[in-house]
Amino acid sequence: ATDWTWLKHSSPMAPLGARWLCRMPSSAAAALALLLALCAGAAAPAAAAATDWTLPVPRPPQLAGFGVRALGGFLQQNLGNAFGVLLGVGSGQLALELLDTWPQGVLFLVDPYIHLRRGYDRPENVDDYEQQRMYEHLRNVLHDKPGLQGRYSFVREFSFAVPKIWREKQWGPDPRFIYLDANPSYGAVMTDLRAWWPILADSGTIGGTNYSTLGDGTAVGVKRAVDEFAHGLGLQVFVTSDPSGPSWLLLKEASAGGR
Repeated sequence: ATDWTWLKHSSPMAPLGARWLCRMPSSAAAALALLLALCAGAAAPAAAAATDWTLPVPRPPQLAGFGVRALGGFLQQNLGNAFGVLLGVGSGQLALELLDTWPQGVLFLVDPYIHLRRGYDRPENVDDYEQQRMYEHLRNVLHDKPGLQGRYSFVREFSFAVPKIWREKQWGPDPRFIYLDANPSYGAVMTDLRAWWPILADSGTIGGTNYSTLGDGTAVGVKRAVDEFAHGLGLQVFVTSDPSGPSWLLLKEASAGGR
């Protein structure tokens, strides 16, 4: 009987990590695996090992050592005076907390404040009237708080479109902190990660809420997207110590450049 196997391949040509290629007899899979390794510039494995194609194991997440309520303090201590971006603002609870606990930070509050008619079936996706009312209320609250003027700016735009505008309009230095608190679907999170990672400053931090995945990730796929993205770039995922719905963090080392 033929021994069938699934062949995976991970290389610079597959930036999101392991990719399923095809199902084939084990002997053919081993030969193709060796050929792919040679094409990628890898050293040819010994003949005895040629039949054993082993994938690198993704790093398990590590504890960040603090809860999400201490995020502002972490930013104040490690970033100090820097630009940050909050993707998905809503009622503004997190924005208010960060502006209070990160007193040297300047936040760009990115949220279109419109009802999304498809792809975001969640309670916070209220109608256009409620979206506008929520925006105006937060704008007034921020305006009336002493010490916040000049430390925030609303950007009513879809999150994935902002990095290009940021560079074109030269809004300022690249942000050193980006936090995803918008659509938690796999596709939306992956789109934001790909759009924002290149503009994140070296030694900066990108993170977000709800490090979990439900089913195939159509509704909630944060963990799946973050794990795949981190594995593709060889990054360590850190998670906060919150018992349910922890936040996740990725650190961009200076040597990472624009990867």
